[in-house]
Amino acid sequence: MPPKKQVIQNHHISYNPEILTKIYKGEHWAITILNRRKKNMSKGFLKCLQQYIDTHKDMAIDLDDPQNNQETQI
Repeated sequence: MPPKKQVIQNHHISYNPEILTKIYKGEHWAITILNRRKKNMSKGFLKCLQQYIDTHKDMAIDLDDPQNNQETQI
């Protein structure tokens, strides 16, 4: 059985002006949860998040590039 393709969704970075980006479904869930957080965040959490970004940014896939966009879109 072939591996299941990842689902791509559009995510609003901004509504006014409207700015959309394509992200994977699991990433959409994670960023939505972070955007709903209204309380203060710790500097430690942001350091961890920055470390995660620094570690993974070179492996990131541009989903707006048609060559990389082989997955299912919603």
